[in-house]
Amino acid sequence: MMSRSRFTVAGALAAAAALSAPAANAADVLTSAAVTGPSGTVWNTTVDGFYALFLQTPGLGDFLNPGDEPLSFATSNGQNRFLLAGDGWTPGTNGDSDPFYNILLTFGSGNTLSGTYTPTTNTFIGGSSYTLGGLTYTLEEFSFRRTLGDAVSQTVATPGGDGNDYSGNFRVSALTAVPEPATWALMILGFGAVGGAMRRRGVRIATRPA
Repeated sequence: MMSRSRFTVAGALAAAAALSAPAANAADVLTSAAVTGPSGTVWNTTVDGFYALFLQTPGLGDFLNPGDEPLSFATSNGQNRFLLAGDGWTPGTNGDSDPFYNILLTFGSGNTLSGTYTPTTNTFIGGSSYTLGGLTYTLEEFSFRRTLGDAVSQTVATPGGDGNDYSGNFRVSALTAVPEPATWALMILGFGAVGGAMRRRGVRIATRPA
């Protein structure tokens, strides 16, 4: 029969291993993106009457939603880069419609990422993050501003709308999650229990029968 100390060592080792082992890295799926301004302007990947927000990945080249189709893009471990395009608003002008723009990214897991870009200062702030399946997803970059050129129209990724469209980008990182302080504490306690059990096993008291 296995001694009680061996049960203690085995249990502590199993607990420490479970805490230190990384979770399965399952990439999340980007299902929608929306850029909004405080004046009520909206560009998004949802068919709802607002201007379409067209997404493109530099490696693939083609738009992911050229006809304003529903979005479904599996992210990968590491850096995920996207280019943005949207028809110009207000028509007939060439300046940015709003002093700043917010982006909201929604994923298949139900999690979201958001941030804010200010064109006049070319600054990005407020990139949020979440952890899923051993990966931490973070919005690292976002830009969106008006430029000279007609690349897309209101709902189709072909020229034909306003002559001063919006362009931009965003970048989402998906990196291995760092254990929380509480997890580190549990790991230390687990390894400490292993050490204590092994020390107790090593100390033997010699006795003689009376």
